[in-house]
Amino acid sequence: MNLRGERGWGNEHNVLRNPPRCNQRGGFNFLSLKEEGLKGLKHLVWMCTRAQERRYAYSLGDGRASSEELNTEEAKRLLDMASGFGVENLFITGGEPLLRSDLLKLIEYASKLELNLYLKTDGCAINDRTEIAKNLSFHNCKVIISIAGLKEVDDMLRGEGAHERSVNAASACSEQGILCSLSVVNTKYVVHQIRDLVNLALEVGSKGFSLASLIPQPICVDEQRTKLVPLEPSAEEHEKELNEIYPLSKQLEGRIGLMSYDIFYNRILKTREPQLALKSRCSVCNNLEENEWLEIQDDGKAYGCSPLGLTFGDVRKDSFEEIMTRMRDSELVKKLADRTNLKGKCGICEFNAICGGCRASAYIHTGDMFASDPHCLYKPKV
Repeated sequence: MNLRGERGWGNEHNVLRNPPRCNQRGGFNFLSLKEEGLKGLKHLVWMCTRAQERRYAYSLGDGRASSEELNTEEAKRLLDMASGFGVENLFITGGEPLLRSDLLKLIEYASKLELNLYLKTDGCAINDRTEIAKNLSFHNCKVIISIAGLKEVDDMLRGEGAHERSVNAASACSEQGILCSLSVVNTKYVVHQIRDLVNLALEVGSKGFSLASLIPQPICVDEQRTKLVPLEPSAEEHEKELNEIYPLSKQLEGRIGLMSYDIFYNRILKTREPQLALKSRCSVCNNLEENEWLEIQDDGKAYGCSPLGLTFGDVRKDSFEEIMTRMRDSELVKKLADRTNLKGKCGICEFNAICGGCRASAYIHTGDMFASDPHCLYKPKV
């Protein structure tokens, strides 16, 4: 279940109080975090399992839990590490995380460590079991419910009855005050449903609405090329979505947090509000400036960007300090973060310091992580 497009909770526009530390050509000044302190991480994403109860049109892999999955004690050690390192937000995702038999115990453990928890789920396991929502609420765990569109589209992509189960779960979580967001998987089938989907989020009492990118996903790059690319909106449709979300976010400000966590959205914001000082939405860039983003897969491997295969350690044996230091010292990460190295229109675009396209998306579509992101319709002024 993708969380790469869900960044920015509590700072939806990625607006900076101070301007980003980058040079005029779009390259970062690689200041040493050793001088600023190693600890503290904004977002830690743990894909706790690959298991899925149901197979969806956009499901990847075989839907089974890996034999290398962290066991309960190893998972508790990961949570201890997160607490000790000063993780601000811990996102637990999957697969379907509630298929882990120990998940609620792990959430209880994380709550005792006072970690700020988010659980992303399709909600089907919660559906008519409101005691799960109450349990999550008791342990201060906020919930993101994932759906694939309005009922007809959702049931087509996820199977008959999936939409109703997820909406029931969203309502149950809302009643407990823990429904953080209704997250819609962005396929070509929802392009003309944005306003109605936002209304659905309002109806179930969600505090937020997000449009989650179909690509990139953390696993199965080759399968994404064959299975997910045909389901994506076109560049023209994608541009339409982003330009529809912006005015809706203004109209509904104060009622619901409305956002597309999409790397191109910075361009939309900067075009509409030139006075905004924005930072890049790319974790590859931002991890050189501060400890912003780290992904832990089910087998304990730690990634700066999992679709690109940028792994920097294993939580079974490495500390977060060691992992983040390796990431900052990586010549490939530095090269990716320097937007002057990008090819095609991404390399010459006047917005590349705050956008630069998604490197993982470019890699999945073209096989070249430095190529232009083909999902962008914009033509640079150069």
